[in-house]
Amino acid sequence: MRGANRRDRRRLAIRDYPMSLVTAVTVVLLVLPWVVALALARHHHLDATAVGILAALSIPLAGLWLAWVTLAKSEPSDASAKDLSVPRLADQLAVVVRKQWADEAALRRLNDPYPLPVSWTAADASFTDPWDSLLRLRTTGAGWPPLPPPGTWAAGPDDLAGKGGELVEVLAKVPTARLVVLGGPGKTMLMIRLVLDLLSRRAEGGPVPVLASLASWDPAGQDLSNWLAAQLIIDHPALAAAAPPETGGGNRIQALLTAGLILPVLDGLDEIPGPARGRALASIIDALRPGVPLVVTCRDEQYRDVVRPPSGPSATLPGAAAIQLCPLDPVDVNSYLRDTAGPGAEDRWDPVLAVLGTQTPVGQVLATPLMVGLARAIYSPRPGEYAGDLRDPAELCNTALADQAAVEALLFDAFIPAAYRSPIASRWRARQAETWLVFLARHLEGSIGSPDLAWWQLRRATSRPAFGVAVLLAAVLALWLGAAVVGGSLFALVFGLPLGLLAGFGTAKVPARGVRIRARGLLAGVAIGIVTGFWAGQAANSEHLIGAEVEPRPEVAVGVGLSIALAAGLVFGLMFGLAGVPRDIAGVTSPQTVLARDRQVALLFLISGGLMFGLVFGLVFGFGVGPAAGYLFGLVYGFAGGYGLSAHRAAWPSYMLTRGWLALRHRLPWPLMSFLDDAHRRGVLRQAGAVYQFRHIELQHRLANRDADSS
Repeated sequence: MRGANRRDRRRLAIRDYPMSLVTAVTVVLLVLPWVVALALARHHHLDATAVGILAALSIPLAGLWLAWVTLAKSEPSDASAKDLSVPRLADQLAVVVRKQWADEAALRRLNDPYPLPVSWTAADASFTDPWDSLLRLRTTGAGWPPLPPPGTWAAGPDDLAGKGGELVEVLAKVPTARLVVLGGPGKTMLMIRLVLDLLSRRAEGGPVPVLASLASWDPAGQDLSNWLAAQLIIDHPALAAAAPPETGGGNRIQALLTAGLILPVLDGLDEIPGPARGRALASIIDALRPGVPLVVTCRDEQYRDVVRPPSGPSATLPGAAAIQLCPLDPVDVNSYLRDTAGPGAEDRWDPVLAVLGTQTPVGQVLATPLMVGLARAIYSPRPGEYAGDLRDPAELCNTALADQAAVEALLFDAFIPAAYRSPIASRWRARQAETWLVFLARHLEGSIGSPDLAWWQLRRATSRPAFGVAVLLAAVLALWLGAAVVGGSLFALVFGLPLGLLAGFGTAKVPARGVRIRARGLLAGVAIGIVTGFWAGQAANSEHLIGAEVEPRPEVAVGVGLSIALAAGLVFGLMFGLAGVPRDIAGVTSPQTVLARDRQVALLFLISGGLMFGLVFGLVFGFGVGPAAGYLFGLVYGFAGGYGLSAHRAAWPSYMLTRGWLALRHRLPWPLMSFLDDAHRRGVLRQAGAVYQFRHIELQHRLANRDADSS
């Protein structure tokens, strides 16, 4: 705890530096290398090459200082955490979550012209504990909050039936506030509405509902609490900051979970593979604490297999009630499709509306909110469109569509072209977009195993070992050839192989959102650099490494070693002393903002580290072959070292290489983030904090399993 407080004070001190002090330090860093270089030249008789290259250290030193201060000052202070209580922290998170899902609801046209009515009844009694058990747990269980006024709870499961926006009241009627929602496609939109309704009724300091997709959870590798914390930090990086002091340490999301101020809305238990689904339910049961509400959604067949398996013991979610979503009322579907058909075009839907509620394939398909939403997006006009220019919904009644699966496949296949039609201006055609979306869907299902499309995981879309070996060989070959020209092939291999490894396999697993100094790493790096640099300086003055045609100069060996040792000490100090850290931000995080900050951190390390690496190797080669060649090969080594250093500290370098490689192979567009943002605005993708997801998991499955000919 004291260590965390010291870090907070250091960050606060950096942010409070006046401009006069920042300017003074910058001037010192610009002047100091010149003073050192001139002193060494005077006492050790260094030539102009050594003096010039060593004095040039002033550029990266001053640049590194200014860039680091700029990053530090742009970060909100964690010191305010001492004045921030956990309930107040929950209030701030509630504001962020509300904006996140309100924006998503607007993109999905949830209230345009009104939400599609969804109804439900009590689920099969075998899915839950008896109602009396829920009452006893709530009234006599240890650690539960005080009882509400009489009449708050339902008298029994049958009182949980409802429709539309009543789900928030239904949850309040459950004594334990734990609910399982069973049904087919379309539950996610209902959960978005539930989250927004809960937030609109939330009291200050109360639990914050957060919607999370269970499809990204591996219950064998993480328990529910750790997984949920990780998901929320990705969506809202501010939660990784230090918790208020009264919590005893840890980060903010841990403090909120411990205080019971997170209401998890876990969507898609059925999306977890069958063998792991039972383990997931067991982990959810283990994570339950007295008084903590919970909502879980699942398809009824998959839930039955979990709680009442054909072989093995049965297990229900303790203290949870369950409701079963009903097929959509044909009258409601009829009104909804007519109301969205456009002026004077209501009769376009007549062939389809005539079979609603029947056992025909289209009648069965249009009984779920997901499929009705897709049908509307495909066949009903948006503002600025004319219904007569669109596909005819009568094609859904084609006798060639023999079953429900055929109708669903038609709707999924027609959705992407519909999303990319006018009037929304776009630089991409529908067929291009569909090809790229198919690749991304296969990437998620084949490489990631999660619905979360994170830009920093794009590197996994290529063969990582082969990619790393290719970059490694290219880096080592370039360095070796460069040094071989001047006769230093052995020297190039000794120093080039580590740099090649750094460049070939330097990949940060998560994006960097800031920079911090590690004092121990800085001191260790400087010590290692001085020892290594002094040896390199001696070697640079030796005919055995720099070339037989160059005469060694023993009279300046000490000066050469000292100058290179100073530069190498700064390089290794930078390598071990600076690290990327999570960023604390206020407001909803987007993939673009995370990428922008990670790029800043990467460029900081790339430019500063590259210049310092270049100076060290420029000194080494400069003593042997002259200043021109020294600078040239210093640039080659500097780029390799700077890239490798930045790739270890940030995710942007490997993302750029991977994106470029995939763009050259026409797998993805070069402006990938613009393409993803455009797909989000069109409703193909949804944004969940710092990652994208396909709007419907079924759409992702359909695209990922598309035949090669059709993609």
